[in-house]
Amino acid sequence: MNLPQKHLEETKKLVNALPVRKIANWLLTEGFFPEQYVLPPCFKVLKFTYKKNPYYDFTKKIPLSEIYEITFPKSQLTERTFGIINHKIYHDLVWQLMNNWDEIKKLLFSKQNTIYSYSFPIPLNNDNIGVLGTLRSGRMIYEFIEMSESDIVSEGHKYKFVVKSDIKNFYPSIYTHSIAWAINGKENARKDRNKYTLLGNKIDKLFQNANDGCTNGIAIGPAISDLITEVMLSVIDTDISKQLKNDNIDFIGVRFKDDYRFLCQTESDAKEILNIVQRNLKRFNLSISEEKSTISSLPEGLFREWTSEYHAYSLKHKHIIKYKSFENTFRKVLVIDKKHPNTGVIDKFLSELISKKYKLKLKLSSKEIYKVFSLLLMLKEKRSKSLPQILALTELLVSTYENETEVINNIFDSLNKLTEKKFKKEKSNVYDLIWLTYFLKSHRKLTFKWPNKIESYLLQSIKSNKQKFDLETTYCNLFNKIESPSKKILLAKHLAIFPKEEDE
Repeated sequence: MNLPQKHLEETKKLVNALPVRKIANWLLTEGFFPEQYVLPPCFKVLKFTYKKNPYYDFTKKIPLSEIYEITFPKSQLTERTFGIINHKIYHDLVWQLMNNWDEIKKLLFSKQNTIYSYSFPIPLNNDNIGVLGTLRSGRMIYEFIEMSESDIVSEGHKYKFVVKSDIKNFYPSIYTHSIAWAINGKENARKDRNKYTLLGNKIDKLFQNANDGCTNGIAIGPAISDLITEVMLSVIDTDISKQLKNDNIDFIGVRFKDDYRFLCQTESDAKEILNIVQRNLKRFNLSISEEKSTISSLPEGLFREWTSEYHAYSLKHKHIIKYKSFENTFRKVLVIDKKHPNTGVIDKFLSELISKKYKLKLKLSSKEIYKVFSLLLMLKEKRSKSLPQILALTELLVSTYENETEVINNIFDSLNKLTEKKFKKEKSNVYDLIWLTYFLKSHRKLTFKWPNKIESYLLQSIKSNKQKFDLETTYCNLFNKIESPSKKILLAKHLAIFPKEEDE
C-alpha cells in the first residue's frame, strides 16, 4: 500500500467514526461562511438549528435567492469571488446530504478509485477519533503540503515523470446538472428531471435556486460547496482510474481539490494521463487548464520552487526580529513574488512575524514602527488576500507598542484615510472595506464619515452592528456583534495563521 493510499484509508476510517449529526452541525456552523481570511470575526454563526425536516418541499415551488458575494483581485486581470448561500437553502443542502450520507460515502471512497484525495473538506482529528478537528483552512494547507511535498516525494523514486494539472476556472464552471450526473448517473438524472425523487436532482435544484436560478457556477467558500465538489470529483476520479487501469498505465495519482498530480514511468504515459483526465472532465462540462498542465522528469517538478529560494531568508526560527532582519527578508520576498507570482511566499513571511503564543516577534524602535506598518500595507498591493494578515500584525503592533501614542494614532489615521478613499469606489473595494471597517470599529478608532448609501449588505451589517443580510432567520443567527477592544477576538487567532505548528 503506497502512502497516498494509506492517507485515504485513514481519512475513510476517521469519517466513518464521525456521527452524522456532528458533521451536520459543523457544516451549519463552522462551514457556513467562507474560510477565515475572507470575512472578519463578526460574520460568525451563533445559532443554526438542524431541523428535523428540510425547509423546502420539492413538490412545491422553491423560492429563488441570490448569493452574497465578496470579491478581491486574484491577479491584474482576474478576480476571486466568494459567496454566502441563503441559510434555508444551505440548511437543506446539508440535510439532503446527511439524510443520504451512506450513499455519499460510497461515492467518496469507491474501491475502484485509485486517485487519492487530500481534500476532504471537514476537519478530522487523528488524535481523537469520532471528534471533529478545530482547523478548517489550516488543515487544508497541511493536507496540500503532505500530498505535494511528503507523500509524492517519498513515492517518487519508483517513477520517472510527474504530471501536474488543474481544472480551469473550477467552481464558476460547474454545471449544476452535472452534480446530479455524478451522484445518480446522467441517464437516471435526466429521467428524473423536474420530478426530484433522486438526491442528485435535489442538490442540483437547490444550488440553482441559491444562485437566482443559474445552472452555471456554485458559491466558492461554503463548506457544503467543497463537499459537493469532492463527491463530484471522486466520481470523475473513479472513471479516470478505471481507464488508466485498462490501459495498463503504472501510476500513482493524487488530488487536492481541483489540483491533480500523477507519477508515471514514461512521457507517453504522462500524455495519455492528461488526455484521459481531459476526456473525463469534458463529460461533466469541465476542462483542464492547459497553461497549468506540465510534464516533468523527476526529481524536477516535485517541489514549489519559491520555498527553497525563501529558506535562507526565513524568519521562522527567530524569536526576536530586529528591523534590519525584517527589511532584508521583506526585500527578498518581493523578488521571489515577482519571479513566482500568486504563490504563498507573502503569506509565509507574514506568518513568521508572530510567535506560537500570538505575540509579535518584531523588536522595533519608535521610528521603525510606522515604517514596518507602511511596508506591510504595501504588500497588500502584491497579494490582495494578505490584508487580513496585515491587519492582524497591525493589531499586534498597536498592542505591543501602545505607549507610542503618536505613532499608533498615525497608524489609525492612515487606515481611516485609506478606508474613506476606498469608499469612493465601494463596488471595487468591498473585501478591503469589510476588513478595514471591522478593524477600525473593533478598536473604537473609526473616525471617517460613513457614506449615506452603502450597497453591500455585509458592510451595512458592520456599520449598524447587526445582521443586514439573509434576514428571515427564525432558527439562525449569523452575525456576532462587534465588541469593545477588551472583548474582541484577536485577528491572528481568528485567521488561524498557525505559528504554533511552524515554530515547534
